[in-house]
Amino acid sequence: MEVLQVQPRDTYLHYVYVPTKNTSIQWSFTTKRNNIQFGVYKRHGQEPLPSSSEVYFRSHAVRQASLPAGELLARGASESGMASSAVSTHSGLSVTNSSSSRPRAKSMASVKLREQGFSEIIPIQHTNSSQTKIEGSLVVPEPGNYVLVFDNTFSRNTPKLLTLSVTLSEGEPAAAAAVMGSGHGGAADLTGWLLKKRRKKMQGWAKRWFSLSPSGVLSYSTSPQGVPRGMIQIRISSISTQPKTKAIHIDSGTMIYHLKALSQEDHETWTKHLKKHRASGLETEVESFQEWRMKRQSRHVSAVARDKARIDITRGLQGSATLKEKLEALQQWIQQQKQKEGDTAALGELDAIHDDLELAIETQDQQWHVIQETVLPLSNTGSSSALASPIRATTPTMPFKPDVAADQAQAQAQAQVQAQITAQEAEYAGSLFSRDSVASDEFYDANDVDLSDHEEPVHVVDDAGETTEEDDEYDEAEPEPEEEEAPSPVQAAAPKDWTNQAECPLRRQRLPCVASSDVGSALSVFRKNVGKDLSTIAMPVSMNEPINMLQKACEELEYSELLDKAATLDDPLERLVYVTVFAISSYASSQYRTGRKPFNPMMTETYENIRPDKGFRFVAEKVCHNPLTIAAHAESKNYKYWQCTKIKSKFWGKSMEFMTEGVFHVTLEGRDDHFTYAKPSSWMRNMIAGEKYLEHAGEMKVVNQSTGEYAIVQFKEGTGGGLFGAPTNRNDIVATVYSKNGKKVKRIVGKWSDKLTEEIGMDKRRLAVLWTANSPGIDDYTNYYGFTRFCMELNEITSLEKGKLPITDTRFRPDQRLYEEGRVDEADAEKQRIEQKQRERRKQFEIQGVQWTPRWFTLQDDPYNEPSFVSPDNTVPKSWVFNQEYWTARETGQWPKDLFELW
Repeated sequence: MEVLQVQPRDTYLHYVYVPTKNTSIQWSFTTKRNNIQFGVYKRHGQEPLPSSSEVYFRSHAVRQASLPAGELLARGASESGMASSAVSTHSGLSVTNSSSSRPRAKSMASVKLREQGFSEIIPIQHTNSSQTKIEGSLVVPEPGNYVLVFDNTFSRNTPKLLTLSVTLSEGEPAAAAAVMGSGHGGAADLTGWLLKKRRKKMQGWAKRWFSLSPSGVLSYSTSPQGVPRGMIQIRISSISTQPKTKAIHIDSGTMIYHLKALSQEDHETWTKHLKKHRASGLETEVESFQEWRMKRQSRHVSAVARDKARIDITRGLQGSATLKEKLEALQQWIQQQKQKEGDTAALGELDAIHDDLELAIETQDQQWHVIQETVLPLSNTGSSSALASPIRATTPTMPFKPDVAADQAQAQAQAQVQAQITAQEAEYAGSLFSRDSVASDEFYDANDVDLSDHEEPVHVVDDAGETTEEDDEYDEAEPEPEEEEAPSPVQAAAPKDWTNQAECPLRRQRLPCVASSDVGSALSVFRKNVGKDLSTIAMPVSMNEPINMLQKACEELEYSELLDKAATLDDPLERLVYVTVFAISSYASSQYRTGRKPFNPMMTETYENIRPDKGFRFVAEKVCHNPLTIAAHAESKNYKYWQCTKIKSKFWGKSMEFMTEGVFHVTLEGRDDHFTYAKPSSWMRNMIAGEKYLEHAGEMKVVNQSTGEYAIVQFKEGTGGGLFGAPTNRNDIVATVYSKNGKKVKRIVGKWSDKLTEEIGMDKRRLAVLWTANSPGIDDYTNYYGFTRFCMELNEITSLEKGKLPITDTRFRPDQRLYEEGRVDEADAEKQRIEQKQRERRKQFEIQGVQWTPRWFTLQDDPYNEPSFVSPDNTVPKSWVFNQEYWTARETGQWPKDLFELW
């Protein structure tokens, strides 16, 4: 029998390792005066984790003679024999639930457990544990780590005194030793006093007695003989230390514990022991990840091998055909020379060499056909493989085509295989964006009501590389690559599907150099230009981040999958919701920025970005120098996106304002929708003193111009934090969706920096996650200007761009490249040289009377823009729109000869 105290707003996880299948976990517990919530979960992975307390195996299952396996009963119901039970099955587990619990809000503990990779077996629900003894059992079909969850997160101030007993039955006696003697009551590996930070703010630290068991379970109490108030599984926790302050921070997955040693020696001792136990857990996680990776990739090895064989055979057959054509041309030349010069010795030798080559090529051609019939028999029997068509298209009966056809076939095959593997990698990486449902089991600030039964759960992946049971079922049902049907000619020629246009290159994960300059000296520049448009003022390079305004426009598409999702929805209001979420998501990466500004583009500077992994291609150009105006266009098989915006920034003494004037457009393929929106201002606060932070404030209206439906997004200003501190509550947004008649029909709430959810039925207590922001992708992003992984890839020259970019592309800009490499002084000198070169060219144009006009964008009427956007004298609204000529020039390689040498 174990007695411990579960703190308010906390969860106690009682681990039980079951070594054999068909074992019954049996429990009984009570709480003193107040009730507690209870549930059962399973942690993926077969590596045994230490049990939270001593667990005994029963030699005889006494309760099973009178109680069905897995029955959960209150004591009163058991005694009366009148309990009514409702049997359910959870992933093959035999469990019966007869507790008459009242409905309660979806537990936040369940969300955190899902994020940590736990599978739900018995949902967390309210129990009447203070009045009756709660007893139950669970028969598990496979060994593993199971967790009894005692949830007290719903209680704000009241701790719960828990009395708990757990036993196992139908197990082997030898196996019982694996989990016995590992709990709080056994011999401890290390004990002593530590300071523990109290849960509430401004309450300081409390002195607590901590005990670390040999199996890695850390528990604490108010005294050496006191009731344990909490237990932490060190092997699956994250630990960080600060030797200078003697601090130890432990993240258990459901709670973060801040501890402090009383002396430096104690700190070193505790750190050594904690990291020793954590290291053993890391070894297990690494092994699990490697096993997972091998299992995932092995599913595609056979498909990759077949695809490569098809491509190699195709190229071999084409090579033979090419050599035959060359030999035929050589034979004709020899005959012509014989007619002119007669049968000379040299021509006779060439004739003999020709005969030998012809025989060798014929033999090679026959060998390729034998390989084709032997290795790829399916290609001769009408296989439905998705990659069989390139082989059938190049049989010997077909006329020979240049290697371009084989290159395209190879690129298409590699892109498809890469997409399959990338999809599996993305599944492991844990992208939290739900593509399959508009409602999910993940919540944002939800209280008091459960989600509807029809809603589908979000698939979440464990950090250790183990997938949830839902993922496993999906993977098993997923057809293998060789079972996919070959695309029809119409499908193969579908326009704007950039996922299959090229092989997805391997992209960098870091910038070449960490941020190596200080922005402090730039304040003197700000003070001299209060209230002015800073985009028109030459700034020192230390004020910049190594990214361009044109590339910044492409960063808006980091979450382009939201538009892909919108294109699949039939309900126009749902499409409006996802386009609105996409517009908000463009702010997500700004939360990590360090207060620097992007490079201003030069005259006629361009930027392109082709992303087969995201399915779009993008191009942008600077279309006006003063005011700085950029135009951008992106297209995919599912949507088109374009913008024409003025970029301005002003310093107001204590804060800097960033303004984006202009209209953003989105259209969806196969739909009549035309969405438009304009963005509010952004502010960098506390520029002179205090903690700097970025804030977006104002209103954004997203309108479906085709239906008249619209959404109003309110970016709320932060509150709290004091005069010079960052607000404690910030980044909140509320978006209200209106019908064409002006009636409120949907509402979106959340944070633009974290996640956005939809209130189901306009009920604030029922929320469904629509989007979750990705992490930066690297641990030390603060050392790299706060860039996300996607942003770091924007200035990279990959195999897709080598030899194909115009001389005006941003990637060739030397000052930005030098700054990215950490060569600040050289970058500053280059920046001044380039800017001076642009000034001289502008003066030359003025003298010659030449008007500078953009190359790839043309000025067209835009009924959704302001008439004064292009010029204050305009009475007709216009904006710069893509003229479709850029990609034609890129594909042919024939760039205009009068492009400026910008650098």
